[in-house]
Amino acid sequence: MKEIEFPTYRDLMKDRRILYYIERSDYFLERMGYTDHGIKHVGWVAEKARWLLMEITGDRRRAELAGVAGFLHDIGHIVSRHNHAQSGALLAFQLLKGKGYLDDDLTEITFAIGNHEEETGFPVTEVSAAVVIADKSHVHRTRVRTRRTIGEDIHDRVNYAVLYSNLEVDKVTRTVKLILKIDTRISDLLDYFSIFQPRMEMCRRATEVFGYKFRLRINDTDL
Repeated sequence: MKEIEFPTYRDLMKDRRILYYIERSDYFLERMGYTDHGIKHVGWVAEKARWLLMEITGDRRRAELAGVAGFLHDIGHIVSRHNHAQSGALLAFQLLKGKGYLDDDLTEITFAIGNHEEETGFPVTEVSAAVVIADKSHVHRTRVRTRRTIGEDIHDRVNYAVLYSNLEVDKVTRTVKLILKIDTRISDLLDYFSIFQPRMEMCRRATEVFGYKFRLRINDTDL
C-alpha cells in the first residue's frame, strides 16, 4: 500500500503549534460556557471521520484528509464562535501550507472545515460529509465540563445523559447509524430532539453524499 506523504491527524497531534491553537480555542469556549471542544472532542471527530470515509469508500487518502479536517475543524473559535467554520478553514490553510499537502488536499480540508456548521454548511464532498457526521454525532457526558450546569443548561443536561454514543455502517442496507444510550432520568428524549434535530438533519444530508441513509438507534430502539 502506498504511503501517505502528508501528515495525518495523528502526526498533527504531535505538532505543538497546532495543539496550542486547539487548546486556546477550547479555553475561550469554556469561558463562554460551552461544552468541551478540546483535544477529546476533535480527536474523536478526527478518528470517526477518518474511519467513516474509509469504511464506506475504502479511499485511504481521502480518509486521512477527513481525519485532518476533523482534527482542525474547531480552531476558528480563537476568532469567534460566530462563523468559526469559515475563520477556522482559513486558519487551517495557513497552518497546513508547506507541510506536504497538495493543493487538492488543502482545498478538500478547508472546504470540509468551512462547511461543518448547520447554519452555513453544505457538505457536498465525501470529506466534508464525513466530518459533519462525526462532529454532529459526538454527544456524550464526557463533553460536560461540570455537573453544576446540567440543571439549567439543556445542552449540558442532554450531553450528560448520554452514556454511550457510536457510529455504525451497514453496507448491505447502506445506512449510517448513530447508536445512543440515554439515561432518561437525567434528560427526556424530547430534550435531545429539541436541540439536536438540526444536526441530525445535516447528518441526513451528509450521508446522502455517499448514497447512504442516516438512522438513529436510541436505547435499543430504531428511529
